Amino acid sequence: MNRITLLAILIVLFAGVLFADETQPVAEKSFPTEIIEVSSENCPVMGGKINKAVNTVIDSKLYYFCCPGCIGMFSADPAKYAEKLANAVMTTLKVTNADGKCPVTGLAADLKFFKVDEVAKTITFYHNEDSKNKN
Repeated sequence: MNRITLLAILIVLFAGVLFADETQPVAEKSFPTEIIEVSSENCPVMGGKINKAVNTVIDSKLYYFCCPGCIGMFSADPAKYAEKLANAVMTTLKVTNADGKCPVTGLAADLKFFKVDEVAKTITFYHNEDSKNKN
């Protein structure tokens, strides 16, 4: 009985070591230093006029869409829409907080909350929508 308990404890500890990286906050993981802004007049999913407020970052690339529903479809299979983005303008945006920390709260920044400075060609990530709106 004691050997079984000891074995169970060792398995749990070993599993914790194996999956420890999955539980780290974003700020401790590698954060991008650059984002490629992929700009097109038309949504790569539905073909409608893009709305810059409807966007997502996937694999260090910023994409724009016509409506929120297109984000989920695109995220599920970005390669499916690659042809529609063949003529898109690609602009490199420097990440201002590549340390992965929100400039307002000091907490881990999230790739969902950001502001793009079109003039300076920079992008800044924030912890949440509230901290994004405070800056």
